[in-house]
Amino acid sequence: MSGRTVAVIAAVGVGVAVISSGLLRSTQTGTVLVSRAAFPTAMEALPDGGLLFAERLTGRIRVVTANGSVQGEALSRVAVRTDGQRGLLGLARESGGDVFAAWVDPSGSLLVGRVAPGPTQVIWRGPTTRRQSNGGRIAITPDGRLIVGVGDLLDRELVTDPSAPNGKLLLLDPSGEESQRPEVHSSGWNNPFAFDVDEDGAVWVADNAPGSEPERLARVSPAGVVTVLADLPARTAPSGLALVSGGLLVCGFKSRELLGYPLRGGVLGEHLTLAEDCALGVVRLADGRVAYANEREIRVLGAGS
Repeated sequence: MSGRTVAVIAAVGVGVAVISSGLLRSTQTGTVLVSRAAFPTAMEALPDGGLLFAERLTGRIRVVTANGSVQGEALSRVAVRTDGQRGLLGLARESGGDVFAAWVDPSGSLLVGRVAPGPTQVIWRGPTTRRQSNGGRIAITPDGRLIVGVGDLLDRELVTDPSAPNGKLLLLDPSGEESQRPEVHSSGWNNPFAFDVDEDGAVWVADNAPGSEPERLARVSPAGVVTVLADLPARTAPSGLALVSGGLLVCGFKSRELLGYPLRGGVLGEHLTLAEDCALGVVRLADGRVAYANEREIRVLGAGS
């Protein structure tokens, strides 16, 4: 990390904690909730136990009920460029029901916008993307702002440039114009594609890294102080992170594993593999289940799975 205070905390064994009513246990096979999804990159929980999911390859945002019924053709759809790691990448929903997305448009720019209800309204036109390391995940902070992760865009020299978006978590005004200048939340990232925000405003990040560099789990305080908690197992390529009661979950695109980390007093315990078919993301649902995705399906764990 650069330009921030970084503390390293060793990950020590604290025993097997109970996560989400007994979710954390040995490898399981999740129950299929949605089949034939077109690369469901991002998911967002709905208050009724269902979810929204974003299809990277089609640009569609779709609604799923708690029992797995997909509602209609699409809640919204954006035009996307899909070569490399581009496409529809991020999804977030405000408590009032407004839905936001992040995507790469046909010109190759990273956009963030309000996509429902009503017509799409771009609130930020970001950098020109590359085939890799674009980021694109979004979330909503407790104070109502949007946070977007941007990768290094294959230009590591710009990660330390405070005026460049490369390798940063950025804060956006959800009512802003597409020309707005984001506030830098934290910097020094390789590709912070997997993150979640807790109720206190802290951001928990699983950072991708190129080549043999370690991939890290970190916590960022609301003031932007980065605490590295642990290195992820080799060849994880984190694609999703979800906070749950008693710990956090990490999905790996390369490892194809859903990892569970007990968390006590700010210290992570040794991880367990919860499932072996997770590749794209993970989210905690309102009814306590956990949904995770691969390129073709969304599955759930918990409540009898």
